[in-house]
Amino acid sequence: MKMDYIKNLLKHHLTFHRQGKEPNIFVFSTPRSGTTWLAELLATQGKFKIVNEPCNLRVPVVRETLGLSRWESVFFPENRARLRAYLQAFVDGKDSDLRFKRETPFTEFWHLKTDRVLFKILFAGEDDIDWFRTQFDAKIVFLVRHPIPVSLSREQLPRLESFLVPPYCRQFSGAQLSRAKEIIGASDHFQKAVLDWCLQNAIPLRQARSEWVVVSYEQLVVEPEVAIPYLAKALNLHQPDLMSKRLLKASRSTGKSSGESQALLADTAQRRAERHRLVERWREMVSLGQEAAAMEILRTFGIDMYESGRSMPIEKYLLPRAAGTPQEA
Repeated sequence: MKMDYIKNLLKHHLTFHRQGKEPNIFVFSTPRSGTTWLAELLATQGKFKIVNEPCNLRVPVVRETLGLSRWESVFFPENRARLRAYLQAFVDGKDSDLRFKRETPFTEFWHLKTDRVLFKILFAGEDDIDWFRTQFDAKIVFLVRHPIPVSLSREQLPRLESFLVPPYCRQFSGAQLSRAKEIIGASDHFQKAVLDWCLQNAIPLRQARSEWVVVSYEQLVVEPEVAIPYLAKALNLHQPDLMSKRLLKASRSTGKSSGESQALLADTAQRRAERHRLVERWREMVSLGQEAAAMEILRTFGIDMYESGRSMPIEKYLLPRAAGTPQEA
């Protein structure tokens, strides 16, 4: 315990943040959607201070510092000022509690001095992501991954029932809430996980603005030659080649990723031919009936991003290919 304290003390005293001119970035997504991987791609650009899951109320320091303990309380209008001040403290370099994680000195993403913050938020903000853009004058990335592989890899759904109480539930119709309660009352964990995905993604997809970058995990894997230049331009990132090189490494969050999946990303000889296979591997793990049930839940919540029989999002959710960008072989 004493050793952990010393390590954290060194991490905090060997990192200094002073906000620069470039806007900070907020990455929003659902757990198990590739956020760690995306954050690491973005962190190759400049001197980023990475703030990982600052609204995860399962972490004691988050509950104590934010002063909230119930998932639904993050959505209460009266707590907005509290949330803003809490996040601003990271920007101002006032996150002094040693329990907040920092990069380990002299590792890949550590910088002695940082000048831009990268927030990875998985447990807040779905009711109004644009609030974060306007309050912090920040760039927004909304990362979406197909609900079936996400649902297959999620063992816990800590916020599921909190989406069905005010004020968040007011975003849904009576029929949608009735269907949600029916699914929760059943014993099918897979369908509950798909429901959780829908409740988290339906509102942001409905509210998405042109100022955001809405990117799918699938396109990021299958078409990095499209996604990376787009991200670089939209987010003021000046060395996209470093993101391309980082694609060859598995993320630090690979505990549930198979060695084969990591190899498909890292093997330069196979990666173009195998990218589609990587985003379609979940098909081996579900029946046609399960896929149909998942798509029925998506339709109930008005989500058209994914359809039965395809792993990629429909065309209108794909980032546009820049003129002159070659088609994938």
